[in-house]
Formats: sequence, structure tokens, C-alpha cells
Amino acid sequence: MSNVIPIIILLLLFLGVMIVFSIEKLDYVGYSLLAAFISVLVTVIYFPDLDFNTFLAYIEFDPIIFIISMQIIVMISEKHKIFQWIALKTLRFAKGNHRKFFYLICIISSLSASIIADITVAIIFIPLVIRACKILKINPAPYLFGISFTINIGSLYTPFSSSENILIGAAFSLDLQWFLSKFSLYVFPMLILTLILLDFTMLRKIKAPTEQQKQILLEIMDPNLVIVNKIQFILNSIYLGAVVIGFLFPINAWVVSSLGAILISILNREQISDSLAKIDWKIIFFFISLFLMIGCMQIVGIFEIIAGWTASIFSENVLISAIILLISIGILSGFLAQVPTAIVFISLLKNLYGFTPGAVPDLILMAFLLGINLGSNFLPQGAACDLMALNLAKKNGVKEFNYKSLLKNGSLITLFHIFFSIIYLSIFYIILY
Repeated sequence: MSNVIPIIILLLLFLGVMIVFSIEKLDYVGYSLLAAFISVLVTVIYFPDLDFNTFLAYIEFDPIIFIISMQIIVMISEKHKIFQWIALKTLRFAKGNHRKFFYLICIISSLSASIIADITVAIIFIPLVIRACKILKINPAPYLFGISFTINIGSLYTPFSSSENILIGAAFSLDLQWFLSKFSLYVFPMLILTLILLDFTMLRKIKAPTEQQKQILLEIMDPNLVIVNKIQFILNSIYLGAVVIGFLFPINAWVVSSLGAILISILNREQISDSLAKIDWKIIFFFISLFLMIGCMQIVGIFEIIAGWTASIFSENVLISAIILLISIGILSGFLAQVPTAIVFISLLKNLYGFTPGAVPDLILMAFLLGINLGSNFLPQGAACDLMALNLAKKNGVKEFNYKSLLKNGSLITLFHIFFSIIYLSIFYIILY
């Protein structure tokens, strides 16, 4: 009972950081660093034998290095308009056919989200889609719903698509091959089913554009117009492809990404120091703060207590436990930020199943990833890409795509995804267990 006071203080600090993170106007990095400092101070007061290295050991440097490296790689790729070219090429391939364009742009944006951050995908694809729809004189709302609801499906496919996937992959030693083997039979059927559902409920209500409008679109949206230097464009496309292929080999992801970032910077004659100055350091320091706070909570025994409570909820049957975890995280991801939720459940699962590699069953990890990625569409504020899509829609006057419509359709599509996920986990359990 001597740990009651630090437990209460640390829980209140962590809850405060979660609330601050959800309020856009507040400086969540400053508050999280302050909360981390107070957490360490409180822990040292109650455990005076601890030294600096104890707290340093709780900071996961592998995912931090990985995130920094991938930001540099994506930054250089964006500079050469690789993803913009892909989006415009998709438009040209569809030849102005609005239904074919819907399926192609959603599939391409979803697969792009398996490589780059979901919010980056939204920033690249949504303005182009809105512009194309305006030229075709059709309602862009179904396309925005399609992109918003399929981006998170694509994010599920790799360990480097999002911050939460990076953290989970690093914590449980999950490589690209693990993700591909576990989710290949989920991602593509779920992607197609989601698009068919949106096609029947939204897209079929749109009147097809005229041939003249299609021709105008093809003349204006020329993919070659975004290429400034063709040789550099081709070379950097190859560099990006090489990095992705590198993740298939049994090498630590942070090694591949950091080596890739260094070599691509040198080959492009980009100063590493300049690239480091442009990356998003807010999320890096936020991660460090969370790692320190979670470490302090681990030291005072908070996760042991929570693990004891949840052990009675989790069944000895791994499928039932996986379904409970899926639903719990799916709901929480809609209300709470994905990154803190991921870090909390990483610690919780390690306390429940053990800290040795392979201790947590694959089915549990699959449920964890399904819930954290797909549950964020439950509420618009649950996913950064949804908020970005809302902002871009408002700026461009897309009235049918608003908070109310996204809340209604997002909650329904999330329930559909979770239902399908339960079926998938059940099939996976029957076959492999």
C-alpha cells in the first residue's frame, strides 16, 4: 500500500496527457514533457535507489530511429512528387470513368498508407480527388469517404505504416513478413468489400460525367506535369522501392530505414542536418515522454495491478481473449489517441503474457493491430487522417462530407470492420490452432 500515492499521481498525469493530446490548441509536447519530468521525480522520491540509466532503458530507441529515418525518406520522395504522380497516373488510367476512378484511387491510397503516414496520404490524394471531381462535375463526398475508410485498412499491412504499428512491431519483434503472412488474406477482401458497400450506398447515386468533361480532366491532370527532373524521379522511385524490399530481409527495420535515409540523402545531395530540421520532432519528443511515463508506471507496479484485474476477464481460450481485446481497443481507439493507447496495451500485454519474445500469442497481436488501426474511424477525432480530410473538405466546399456525416458513416463502417475482423480471427484460430 506504500505505492498508492505515486500510483494515483502517475495515473492522473497520464490521463492529463491523454486529454491534452486530444485538444488541438494545447501544446501537447510541452505538457507531456512536464508530465514525464514530474513522473520521474515522483518515482525517484519513492524509489531513491534508481539511477538515470534505469529510466533511459525504458525509452525504446529502435522505433524512434525508425520514425526519424522514414520521415526523411518520405520527405525526399514527396519532394520528387512520387506519390502525386501515382495519384495522377491513376486518374489517367481510369480515363475519366468515375466508378473505375473510385475503386482505383481508394485502392492506391490504401496501399500508399502501408508505406507512408495516413495523414500524408490524405494531404496528397484528397486535394487531387476534389479537383478531379470538380472538373468532372460530380460529388466528391463518396470518394472522400472511400479514402478515409480504406486508409486504415492499408495501414494494417506493414510494421512501418503508422507510429502505432512501429511501436507494436518493435515491442514484439514483428517484421514485414509477419504482417504480410497474417493480414494478406484480410486486407484485400476487406478493402474490396468496403468499396463495394460504399459503391452501393453512395457512388451509384452519382450521375456519370459527360465525355467532354472526361476529356478536359485528362488534358488538365497530366501526371508528367509534376515531374521536374525525370532522371531524379526514376532514381528516387527505385530508392524508395529498394527500401521497401529491404524490409523483407531478416534485418532490424531501424537498420534498413536509417541506412536507406543516409544513402538516399547522399545520392540526392541532401544535407542530413537540413532534413533533420524539417522532420516532425513533436511526435518524437511525445514518444520519449510517454516511454518515460510508462516506465515509471511499470516501476511502481501499475501494470501488474491492471494485469491482475484483466487476467480474470481474459479467457484461457485465446480466441475469446482476442475478440475481447479487439472490441476493447476498437472502441478506445475512437475516443483516445492511438499512440498512447498502443503504448499502454503493449505494457499490459507484456505483463499478462511475459516479456520474452514470442510470449504473446499471434492471435492476440493480430487483434491488437486490427483494433488499433480500424477502430479509429469510430469517431472522426480518433484518426488524424479523418480530421485532415474534414479540414480539406471544408476548405474546398464539400458540404456532404462533414463531421455529422463522417460520424454516422464512420461508426457504421467501423462496426462492419470489427464484425469482419471477428470472423477473420475465428477462421484463423480454427485453421492454425
